[in-house]
Amino acid sequence: MTATWTDRSRVSRNVSYVPGVDHLRGMAALLMVLYHGYQQLSGRVFVRASNPFEAVLLEGHTAVALFMVLSAFIFTYGALDHGVQYRPFMRNRLLRIMPMYLLVVFLAMYTSPGGYSLSGIVQLFTLQGTPPIATADLGAFGALLWTISVEFAFYLVFPFLLRFLQQYGPRYLIAAVVMMNVLRLLSSAVHHEAIRDLAYWTIVGRIDQFLIGMLIGWVVVRHRPRLGAVWGWVAVAAAALAVGVALNVFNRNGSWYSTARWKAIWPTAEGLVWGAFVLAYLIASAHLPKRWARWVALPGIVSYSAYLLHYAIVTALKGHELIHVEGRPSVQALLNTVVVIVPGTFALATMTYLVVERPFMQMRHRYLTEPAAAD
Repeated sequence: MTATWTDRSRVSRNVSYVPGVDHLRGMAALLMVLYHGYQQLSGRVFVRASNPFEAVLLEGHTAVALFMVLSAFIFTYGALDHGVQYRPFMRNRLLRIMPMYLLVVFLAMYTSPGGYSLSGIVQLFTLQGTPPIATADLGAFGALLWTISVEFAFYLVFPFLLRFLQQYGPRYLIAAVVMMNVLRLLSSAVHHEAIRDLAYWTIVGRIDQFLIGMLIGWVVVRHRPRLGAVWGWVAVAAAALAVGVALNVFNRNGSWYSTARWKAIWPTAEGLVWGAFVLAYLIASAHLPKRWARWVALPGIVSYSAYLLHYAIVTALKGHELIHVEGRPSVQALLNTVVVIVPGTFALATMTYLVVERPFMQMRHRYLTEPAAAD
């Protein structure tokens, strides 16, 4: 069963399988589940953390940035020396995300009919389903659908960004990141209170993280960085420390609620620390034994379903915690998350992956053309 799940030759005809990518997807999904479980069950919503570890839990929304970096990396890694046929590429993307997305949308509509509106549904399918402009309030099942709008917006422009990367080199992506920071700073100067939502919810904020992921893909393909096993894991530890420090700084400077001007550059900072972690982990994980690497990949394979479904599980458990620790609400929240929500989420995600996601993934076709000339 394990070998079958990790045999990506049957579900991707474009990108050679990199086990480390699934490891990282699993980490991102796990961090998101821990974040929502701990935050919602403890009631500590974007408060100042009592210690560095709690800051990572409270700011676990950063897993979205990790997903964005990984998404751009894997596309660039597979397509950098090729051309991309636009129509087959978009068809593959629809086959990848839409079946599970549609299932969750319908669950959201019929579970929370009071939040349904025709305009809200139209927004969900026209890349506008992101706060603060989204009108649909579809409860626990709909809480995370906004990220699919952001992801799909990137899909629309990726073939063009790839072509420009091939034509102009990495300086094009770096210039794009600088430009977006300037534009967000300008937006902050025009209306400073809007910068938090612009940077967090929208492609205007998140595009930096995709661009950084593309840069990492270029580095891996063009330069194939290598480190010994020991130094590789030292690099992973250093990058993880950088992520932790960044999240603690974020937490101590107002967390998500802050509308300070520094929010304009936060997407780039967040993308850079995660980019360093992704690069270090991909180098280090190449030294892992293949059998162990396959097992570690399993959570990442079902991470899309886990991401879309876990908040409903958290909501269902809230107020009905199975593990009780008198006088220690934070400990109780963490234990219920780790012991109940995490395994429950990934068990359900495994079922939806096998029944909903995988059959459609096997319908995808090749969208890469002959190798493109690299400048």
